[in-house]
Amino acid sequence: MTLAVNRMREIERKIETGTRLDESDALFLFESPDLMRIGALADQANRRKNEDRIFYNINRHINPTNICALSCKFCAFSRKPGEEGAYAYEIDEMVEKARAAVTQGATELHMVGGLHPRWPFKRYVEMIATLHKEFPGVHLKAFTAVELDWMARKERRGLGEILQDLKNAGLGSLPGGGAEIFHPEIRDQICDTKVSAGQWIDTHRMAHKMGLRSNCTMLYGHIERYEHRVDHMRRLRELQDETGGFNVFIPLAFQPYQNDMGIGRYTFGFDDLKTIAVARLYLDNFANIKAYWVMMGQDIAQLGLNFGANDFDGTVTEEKISRMAGGRAGMVMSRSDLEHLILRAGRTPVERDTLYRPIDLAKSIARAAELRASAGDAPPETLPVGRGKNLSFAVGMTLNVDGLAALAEIREKTANAQGSTVEICVSNAESLEWAQLLDTCAEVSAAGCQTILSGLTAMAAVMTGASIPLSKGFEALAKSGVRRIVESQEDAGRARPEDLLAIHKAAHGADIPTTGRVTLRASTKAPHAGEAAASRVDWTDFNSQLRAVGEGLRPLGMTSIILGAGRGAVVTASEYLHALNRLKSSAGRMADVIAPVLTEVPTLAPVMGVGSDGSQHPAQKLVALLADFGADDLGVIDPALIKVTRLAEDVRSAGLSVEVKTPETVSWDDAALDLRHKPADRV
Repeated sequence: MTLAVNRMREIERKIETGTRLDESDALFLFESPDLMRIGALADQANRRKNEDRIFYNINRHINPTNICALSCKFCAFSRKPGEEGAYAYEIDEMVEKARAAVTQGATELHMVGGLHPRWPFKRYVEMIATLHKEFPGVHLKAFTAVELDWMARKERRGLGEILQDLKNAGLGSLPGGGAEIFHPEIRDQICDTKVSAGQWIDTHRMAHKMGLRSNCTMLYGHIERYEHRVDHMRRLRELQDETGGFNVFIPLAFQPYQNDMGIGRYTFGFDDLKTIAVARLYLDNFANIKAYWVMMGQDIAQLGLNFGANDFDGTVTEEKISRMAGGRAGMVMSRSDLEHLILRAGRTPVERDTLYRPIDLAKSIARAAELRASAGDAPPETLPVGRGKNLSFAVGMTLNVDGLAALAEIREKTANAQGSTVEICVSNAESLEWAQLLDTCAEVSAAGCQTILSGLTAMAAVMTGASIPLSKGFEALAKSGVRRIVESQEDAGRARPEDLLAIHKAAHGADIPTTGRVTLRASTKAPHAGEAAASRVDWTDFNSQLRAVGEGLRPLGMTSIILGAGRGAVVTASEYLHALNRLKSSAGRMADVIAPVLTEVPTLAPVMGVGSDGSQHPAQKLVALLADFGADDLGVIDPALIKVTRLAEDVRSAGLSVEVKTPETVSWDDAALDLRHKPADRV
């Protein structure tokens, strides 16, 4: 531990004095679990270069064809001629796609595709020349080093001649695709038919010498190890030292769908953010590091803006390569969405061109100030909260009940759920009978489940309807096996704070611990232009709730507090994590802070699974990050929605241990990655 602390301090001194990090430093950072410290260093380094400005552009991706002569094992995009799903755009089709983008303000066309075995080089020249003639003010960024090598070999001409012809036709710069991982140990396994690392580097070196700038990428999260990432970045840094021709470094998160590598999992947010942060610190000769929302998802990309990234990419419109590999972030974002996500990360959005020149810096700053002023209250600042050593969760299910039929369904679903946690959410008291609620809780508990009830006001109403005093009612619930009472989203709107306090106290009198709630509610102020009404967070209200926590108004016996995302409020992951951090600062040791992954943690991506093994709930990207921002508990995890063993792997990879809560509290078996005393079909 002392060696690690000293090494981190040495790296911090290097960064403060402007001393370049070496490969061993980068490897140490990758292997360190101290994401928040690394992220803070990367954020400082980024602000020194770029202040608080985040670039975006209005662009359009056009993938001319997915017909490809290669068969890379990681690729889900390529098709063979005649294969189902194969396509090849005519140049006229590309012109029409470009025209639609230009009318919406696009300043860039980004074009990469497969290696079509029947397309001659002159088709590519004609493609560029036609688009350049039709849209002379639009920058054409096209063709990876792999595509250029294919053109040169088919034409039997030198690469320099090929590049010169394309440049003469109107090519403006090169994208960074095809780099994947340079190290031969990995490259030979995932894309042995592609150009070698040396050929990729030589192609970009030649382009830079010809006045064509380029991007560079790294595909991570598959079979590579940290040392392979460091080797990859070292080669890019050396070429940047030599030519200065790279615009931006883009970490590309591996997408797991339809690959031939046997990989069925997405990258997770802890690793995504660490990769951005290490890139910012190690690639000291790069001005720009991109958080590519298409591959990382909007949630992680937005968080990346606080971990060293200064570029959010652009509107994109149509990006088929990651989409066909299981990408879930979609293929388009509006200018308004981009700006609002950047603003809600506490940064200033600045529109750029392809070469990272602000299009109108003064206008961007003025527009950001106007939007920020109309937003009203700013989100709270993040406070340094030390992470714990473990993260807890319960394996089970959450079931809603609003009538007698739902009670019967709960009994049926939990009959064979021994060893799990069942949270029964009481939402509507009008059609419930007190005796049957008690019987249901007793049956669920008798089945070997840990029974939790949520919905304080609805439960109190059921008791009132049955003429049962609160104290007697909670004593009866305790005898029926209820182990915890949880405040729900609806409670704050249905009862005054003092009434909720009385319900909590009544439960405590029956020796039932309770869980309180702090909720990110929707603001009633006028929204931003283009933003849904009442969608922003009311930070004044949130700060008021925090003061209540800090002043000790939570009653003795409330052992945990949930951070909830209220209905009607569009809460970004970045805002939720910052609020979580503030809540933990206020609660201190008084109570555990719960961030229920399945029900409360917000995500912008849809809940969408791809493939039997590749399916992943979007919030699973955030699990390890929740601990770094103050969470102690993830709530109830339903293994039908989140693969529990994968979740545990993510948490352990972040340097945390896992505690799984069952009727008899057990710990995680690190060796077997399994639950002790679990039902056979539970994990």
